[in-house]
Amino acid sequence: MPTHQDPPQPGTLVRDTQRDTLGTFMGEVGGRWLLRPLGGGLEWEAEPSQVEAMAEAVPRAVRYRFGEWTHTPGAGLRLLPWSSPEGKPCYLATADEDGYLSRLAGGVEATQLSMAEDLLGHAHAMLDEPKLTVPELKFTVARLAEALSDTLRVAHSRGRR
Repeated sequence: MPTHQDPPQPGTLVRDTQRDTLGTFMGEVGGRWLLRPLGGGLEWEAEPSQVEAMAEAVPRAVRYRFGEWTHTPGAGLRLLPWSSPEGKPCYLATADEDGYLSRLAGGVEATQLSMAEDLLGHAHAMLDEPKLTVPELKFTVARLAEALSDTLRVAHSRGRR
């Protein structure tokens, strides 16, 4: 763990143990360290004793932000299969297809496609049911619309790669 007398270099990946949050070391002001969220944003102050440098650096190409993206030369943009809390698209710019976020996104996409396939099977079975109610149809159509939205998002993401 770095000490107050030995701050990391600006731009070093660190973890604020008080918040359990990753950030980038930006500098030192009044004996406290300034940290910035990985995707950019407002800096926060932390006590040096509660900040540790990460042993493994995050690849330089990884930059992410909700609702917009930061492009790193040589990295491709990937539309992620989830949105921000505000409903904005999330992107990942990385040259590492085997990175943690890339694998996580791939797993979410696989789950979404599998669920859409299962739902389609249920919808086909419902077509053979002679006594469907309007609420059953509305519910099924709503779930089909959600599944189609997820499937199209996956297709757009994969089409860009």
